Amino acid sequence: MWSHVPGRMIALEVRISEEIVHRQHNHRREALDQPSEPTRVEINVMGGFRVIVDGHPSPAPGWARRTASALVKILALAPGHCLHREKVMDLLWPDEPPAQSAPRLHKAAYFARRAAGRDDAVVLRDDVVSLFPAAEITVDAIEFEHLARLAVGQKDPEVARDALAWYHGELLPGDRYEDWAIDRRELLHLRRLDVLRVAAEWRELAESDPSDEEAHVQLMREHIGAGDGAAAIRQYEHLERVLERDLGVAPGSAVREVCVEACRLNGEPSRSSVAALLAELAGLVNRQSAVLAELVAAGVALPALVP
Repeated sequence: MWSHVPGRMIALEVRISEEIVHRQHNHRREALDQPSEPTRVEINVMGGFRVIVDGHPSPAPGWARRTASALVKILALAPGHCLHREKVMDLLWPDEPPAQSAPRLHKAAYFARRAAGRDDAVVLRDDVVSLFPAAEITVDAIEFEHLARLAVGQKDPEVARDALAWYHGELLPGDRYEDWAIDRRELLHLRRLDVLRVAAEWRELAESDPSDEEAHVQLMREHIGAGDGAAAIRQYEHLERVLERDLGVAPGSAVREVCVEACRLNGEPSRSSVAALLAELAGLVNRQSAVLAELVAAGVALPALVP
């Protein structure tokens, strides 16, 4: 009998908390004619998760409950930081019926409010779940996406560097296998690669995407411009190994041309030139063998080879 008391107490606390939230919401609507500074909330989801309210970070242990933190993360990445309650339940508990997941949503919202230290952190009203509905919210991933679109659309390196300043790491590394985060993480990664190109951050681009030939070409040209043909050749050889290992292909013509230039600068025959000559020689040998075979088949007596 007493084993059910803690659960009942939590449910009661949830209902009381939601009632307080609704009353506070009504009081705010009645006091709209009294201007005040809005709450400022910063939410970091790149490289980790953190919630900062009016300059005060909420303690990390408060977000230990997975569903509470996941609820805030989902709302932080949602347009307008709100979603229909059924959409939220489907993302958090895709295999459960609404009748079973609805009370879990209320409980997750309750613990999210406790972790954030604010009764209006998560508000459930009119079938909509909202994150800090009366606050000014800044989310690093949203800021990065906005600036990245501008940078790529306008080909503006300065805006690209501003965008990169918001990218503190991949999206929510602690939620690597959550279905609701996987696609967004990949899209952010690809957008970062585009921004790195606009910003001409070639070394970082080559490290993030080792098979990007354009990045390696630019790095090879930088080495050649510095008079270091050997470094350019090593860059080519690294790309050659990566492409062969990961894709089973050879570098393209643009990369090979720069390699030839590097070999000339370094006073060496280019590897691509030697490979081309060997391929041509092999072709000649194969054609000669075919002709000799046809002559023998036709009964033509071949002269003895002179040693």
